[in-house]
Amino acid sequence: MAQHTVHYPFLEVLLEKEYRTDTLKQLAALICPKVPSRKDERIQAIKQAMYSDLQGIFNKLPVLGQHAVSETVHTWNGTFQLRIFVNKYQASPWEHSESSAQYRGRGPELLELFLLQGHMPSDLLDKLRRIVPKPPKDTINYTDNEYVLDRGFTVRETSRAALANLATLLTLTEDKEIRISAKTGRATAATMKKIAGVLYEPDWYDDEDLGPMQPFAWPLLLQGGGLAKPDGSSLALTPAGRKALQKDLPSGIQKAWQRWEKTKIIDEFSKVTAIKGQKSNGGRTMTSPVKRRPKINALLQTLQPGKWISIDEFNRLQQASHEYSFAMVNYDWKLYFLNQQYGHLDYHDTWPLLQLRYTLIYLFEYCATLGLIDVAYQAPYGARSQDYRSCWGADDLEYLSHCDGLEYIRINDLGAFVLGHADEYQEQKPDADIFSFEGADLVIQNPTAIAPGQELYLEKIAERTEVDRWRLSVSSLLKALSNGESLQDIRKTLATLSGGECNNELKQLFFEVEHRSTAFVNAGNVTLIKCSSEARNQALTNSQLSKLCMPAGEEHLVAIPGKEDEFLQTLETAGYILGSK
Repeated sequence: MAQHTVHYPFLEVLLEKEYRTDTLKQLAALICPKVPSRKDERIQAIKQAMYSDLQGIFNKLPVLGQHAVSETVHTWNGTFQLRIFVNKYQASPWEHSESSAQYRGRGPELLELFLLQGHMPSDLLDKLRRIVPKPPKDTINYTDNEYVLDRGFTVRETSRAALANLATLLTLTEDKEIRISAKTGRATAATMKKIAGVLYEPDWYDDEDLGPMQPFAWPLLLQGGGLAKPDGSSLALTPAGRKALQKDLPSGIQKAWQRWEKTKIIDEFSKVTAIKGQKSNGGRTMTSPVKRRPKINALLQTLQPGKWISIDEFNRLQQASHEYSFAMVNYDWKLYFLNQQYGHLDYHDTWPLLQLRYTLIYLFEYCATLGLIDVAYQAPYGARSQDYRSCWGADDLEYLSHCDGLEYIRINDLGAFVLGHADEYQEQKPDADIFSFEGADLVIQNPTAIAPGQELYLEKIAERTEVDRWRLSVSSLLKALSNGESLQDIRKTLATLSGGECNNELKQLFFEVEHRSTAFVNAGNVTLIKCSSEARNQALTNSQLSKLCMPAGEEHLVAIPGKEDEFLQTLETAGYILGSK
């Protein structure tokens, strides 16, 4: 259905400007007992018949036609939106086709009297607002858990892995082991290989042709999420990243997701390399992802945690509301497949090529990597080939994006916390205890459950004595505390991994370490004052000065921290000033 940007204030003006006399004759025949012969008379006859029985004519519309009028009146402010309507109601409101039948040489439908060339004049719109009911709300169609499991897809629960991976990546960042390109912020090939080797679970695909996904995304997420920042050719922790590592990983994930929405470090769609021209026109061809991500996030926040939803349904919801839909390009004619002369995308419906592919990458490579959604997926090869095979230059592509295989998503427990459905995140206990305690030793009970990130953590707090045994000692714990760990967090982590409280020997060890780490406390910087023995004794026996300083050897005094200014003023009152070296 053609849409017009011209605004018509009155019904008769629209009829005059947009319709030929033969079409007006057909329209008049739908509601007028007698059709006048002249164009101007036909227009007046249509207007009089419409406005004398507007409610009655509306009631004669089929149900879908009534919904189309209702949406146009209450949702779209007078301009019919075909794509949105079809995605919400799963059908066109037109009886014969997705556009008015008159354009194919057939008589117009009754609906054409309300949606004239897809537009509704202001006077008709005002009258309909008073008589037309508001449209029904859309519903989300979830998928049964058993159905998803029976489809034969790979199903991954991501929250526990994401938290472990975040700890690992932050630890590597703290140790200056995340090397990046100073220009793009992307991790080097060697760094991505290193990250792939320490992930809690393997990357989504074990396929070199698809390239790394989680190892590619994590360094970008740390930077865009405000947990790390470039420091030369490597990453360094920000205060937020250090806080997440030491105290609160779930809140670190939440912060990263919130900050990622506004980051400009990457356009996630840039990995769809089969679509050329994305950098054309001075980089202005594509819209900013800063405008796209909030739309997807808004839809994610409406989903019910714990329920699977298909990507097709998610995509339908996006197209069924302006609230969740977004533009991908400013100049779609700049994009093409293979050849700029023949492969222009604007010859085709670009939503599945652009918006859907962006959504797939955003959800799979970034949201799932962060642990917000569980995923069910297959290999991308041929998974969505129907979207692009008819496009010139794309018929030989095995996939359009590396994320084409994503089929279902589910907001998990971590996602529920991050998206605001829960006030806190309750970490799931592992299916089996990973460690048991033997004196001051940690003995691995479940080798398959231990993550590389947890091994990195153990290296920070303990010494490995055997393949399956780690020993805690005063020296190992003091070293961990010097590197920013806390006893409280260490005890909490050990209790989580072992499923129980520490034994008496470990409790005594922690008591000793706490004593040794608090016996001497840095109270701040002090002012050291050199003086003669005579001046030193005068100051220490002066009733005022003695309260503001302390002896430090035979020829020095130390001003009490926080009292330096008062000490200098009292010294001057006593007839002295503080000289320089």
